[in-house]
Amino acid sequence: MDYLIFSDESGCWNEGDYYLRSWVKISPKNYETLRKDIIFLKHETGIKELKWKSFKNNIKNREDAITSIHNIEYNIFISLSIPTHFQNRLKNNRYIILRTLQGIKPEQSTGGEQFTEAIKDKIIGAAQHTIFYSFYEKQHIENAKIALVADAPCESYQFVVDTPQCLDKDWVKIANECGIDNVKIEKQSEKVSGIELADIVAGCIHEYLRGEEQAGKYYQEYIKDKMLNMHSRTLPNPNIIFFQECSDDEKKKLDIFR
Repeated sequence: MDYLIFSDESGCWNEGDYYLRSWVKISPKNYETLRKDIIFLKHETGIKELKWKSFKNNIKNREDAITSIHNIEYNIFISLSIPTHFQNRLKNNRYIILRTLQGIKPEQSTGGEQFTEAIKDKIIGAAQHTIFYSFYEKQHIENAKIALVADAPCESYQFVVDTPQCLDKDWVKIANECGIDNVKIEKQSEKVSGIELADIVAGCIHEYLRGEEQAGKYYQEYIKDKMLNMHSRTLPNPNIIFFQECSDDEKKKLDIFR
């Protein structure tokens, strides 16, 4: 195997300002070095699991250990979507299946109006979730695959992902549809250094987008040089899903990364 690709998410798929995924591509040899360095940093700080929220509060006086982690060779790709875009699609009745479900009348159910409305709400919520993962999340995965491994043989890489905001088997199915055969979902991210690094990256990028000064400094010092193909015309990094739906202000905001 030539590469491991670790991924974690930040934000919620259907609310908030951004839903983003960080993707970290690293060779197995370099990953072993990364794993040792992260274990050492956790020991030094007493942190059980490295996450951006806890990590950023323990950066001070740990520059040597942090520099060591980021001196290892790996690449970062960021994919992100804006939840309000998806919500706008829902409001504009872009999906026939949702219009059909919303049109169900109480008399079409044997349980009465209250029962019918409760069932409708649950089914519609599940349908919206499925639509997001079938279109938006699939685009996150597809773009990451193209950017990170392109047409490399499936046996030459493995995607290792923190537990997603959907059923594990559903995420794996979507990844398979994108041509990724080797996928592993990790439920104990505290034991997987690659996912811990992906969490730090995702959290930092998300807070930088919100204007957090500390995140901006960390990005410029440690992450920017790892960003893959930032100026690509086909898959710029960070990569906005359904870029054509973004306003000029939303597009311009990404200039802070370049």
